[in-house]
Amino acid sequence: MKRYLLIDDDEIFNFLHAELIRKADDNAIIDVFTSSIEGLTYLTDCINKNEPLPDFLFLDIRMPEMNGFEFLNELLKLPASRIDKIKIFMLTSSLDERDRKTASSYALVKGFIGKTFSIERLNEIIEEYR
Repeated sequence: MKRYLLIDDDEIFNFLHAELIRKADDNAIIDVFTSSIEGLTYLTDCINKNEPLPDFLFLDIRMPEMNGFEFLNELLKLPASRIDKIKIFMLTSSLDERDRKTASSYALVKGFIGKTFSIERLNEIIEEYR
């Protein structure tokens, strides 16, 4: 049973991505946040309470309170032994190559996905980290 965390300020993308995850993994546990700050608080609480962390995090780059890169910088302040197990994929509708380059500079980030990701791409990701 895999755990998935979606952090994107766009509720429509969260809904679509959650549905795709359910189709790809019918045993999925999915948590969704439209606030990067709330998503970070959730992860911090999981660590502090020694609760399971998500296997996969799909993180939007462009968000109003704290963008995806600021989120990653805060995430790096948490215990590496816990956060290193999360497979993080950056989501964006931007075609800006600088975003892709910045995302790849984080060792935690496993990939960069354009919105909306496809069921085929999701299946590839799940299979790769089985």
